[in-house]
Parts: sequence; C-alpha cells; structure tokens
Amino acid sequence: MMKLTAPLAKTYLGESVYQAILENILSGALPSGAEVSEVGLAQELRVSRTPVHEALQKLAKDGLVVHSSARRPRVARFERADIAELYEMRRILEGAAAERAATRIEPETLRDLRARADGLLSGRLKEPEWKRRALDFDQHFHETLARASACRRLQDDVLRYRLLVRAFCRITGTMSNLVDALHEHLRILKALQARDPDAARKAMAHHIDARLKAVLKEAVPEAV
Repeated sequence: MMKLTAPLAKTYLGESVYQAILENILSGALPSGAEVSEVGLAQELRVSRTPVHEALQKLAKDGLVVHSSARRPRVARFERADIAELYEMRRILEGAAAERAATRIEPETLRDLRARADGLLSGRLKEPEWKRRALDFDQHFHETLARASACRRLQDDVLRYRLLVRAFCRITGTMSNLVDALHEHLRILKALQARDPDAARKAMAHHIDARLKAVLKEAVPEAV
C-alpha cells in the first residue's frame, strides 16, 4: 500500500484519521475503486483499527466509500450518470444559496471576494502558483456564499456535495478551465452586488452547468 502520512497526534484522533483518509481519496492516492483495508490503514497511520473503522463509516455516509458484505470497502467509483446527478444537486442547492445570499451577504464580504477575484484575474500570467490559488479561491467562494445564505441546513448540504465533487477539480484544473470558472464567479458576484436574487441564482446555475460539461469532457467515458 502507498505510504499515506506521518503518525497522527492523539488529540482528536478520530477526526484526524477521517481527514487523513479523505485527503488521500481526494488527492487520488486512494483512487476510485481501490480496496481499503482497516488493518492496512491502521498500520500506515499508526493507530488502532477503531478510529479507522469509524472514519470509513463516516466516509460511507459521505458517499466516498462503498461497503459490501462480501468484500472489503472500496473507494466509490462515480459513473457519468452519478457525476451528472451530483452536479444537479449542486445546481439546486447552490442556486438557492446564491439567491438567498443576494439579500443577506455583508458588503465587506462582497468586497473581499471581488478583490480576491480581481487579484487572480490580473495576476494569472505572472504567479507561478496561480492554479493552486485559483482552486483555493473557488473553495472559499462557494463556502462563503453557503454561509451567507443564513440557512444552516442549506449550508451543510452545499458543503457535503462540494466535498463529493472536490476530486473532480484534479481532472478539470487546467489554466483554461480555471480562468473560465473565475469569469463565471465574477458574473455571480455582479448579481450579488446588484442585490438581484434571481440573477444570482441563474448565474450560479450557469456556472455549475459549465463545470459539469468540463468534467464530463475530461472524464474517462465509463467512470471517474
């Protein structure tokens, strides 16, 4: 098995184990369809099997690990239909979040998002770590709008579905796709600055539809 990480601190061990396995799934170190062994993971992480078992149960609830009575758990394999369904849920949830955020987001939060977006747009040809910064901004942007919706249950669902699609960022993280996504973020911001809920919802829906097309274009035809 691939070496996963250094030994973990005993504080908040269960959450540390969950995060360690999650990051290895999202990074591709544990690829789609791979078997996961509780014993093997416990040895790699230098912990007992109990926190590993609990982490795998939680990842199963997240939809990232699949359990079978006859086989070891496996990292979930997403077919094209599954991917389309995940993005459809994002479209519904994040469209609603943007619609609510249009009348609730704080002006200083909007100014901060706009400044970050403008900084990325102006610096993309100079900054050697631009792609990483763009991916970080994408995560921050969507999480900020989820919080600005002022609906805890909606926020939790948005974050859950974004977790499920984070792995696809590795597939579509080209400069061209990231620049396109940034321009889509700017259109959403324009609607938010105008305090226009309907325009914000439509701009978010357009953004997620465009990202789905990018994923399906880059994905392996049968599965990701």
